[in-house]
Amino acid sequence: MAEYINYWLREIIKNTPNDAELGSKIRQKSWEQKETKYIYESPDKGKTVYRRKFGDYDSPRELISVEEFKNSEKLKTNNMEKISLYDYLGHAAGSDVGQQVAFAAAKAGVLTETRQVSNPVYKGPVMLYPRSFLDLYFRGGLNEGTSGKQLLKG
Repeated sequence: MAEYINYWLREIIKNTPNDAELGSKIRQKSWEQKETKYIYESPDKGKTVYRRKFGDYDSPRELISVEEFKNSEKLKTNNMEKISLYDYLGHAAGSDVGQQVAFAAAKAGVLTETRQVSNPVYKGPVMLYPRSFLDLYFRGGLNEGTSGKQLLKG
């Protein structure tokens, strides 16, 4: 995740030559991050669940109940909502765009998931990405050599 944030930060600096605008963007992102974020871990496939503050590797993990984990408001936020390229773009992305997005996600260390779909045109697995990653990618923050507008046109 730190690699992803560092990459995002380098790109925003490169793409924002105006220092005042850059400061404004970084301050806004910082204010968005004020709430405490947790990483949830389960060494036994969900029987016990631990949490720790995001980025805090020194303090001990906190054991929480499975019910508390399932009801956690953090899990219901859109920050980690994972969607397909089709759902994001509103049309089939095509294999070239799909490969470019998958490469950028792997390079940035973004965790992905897969979902099985079946429709008249395609049957098989599709990749799911965090909405926040796709927002960044298609707004020109992560793609290399292609603008977000070019990708959105398919």
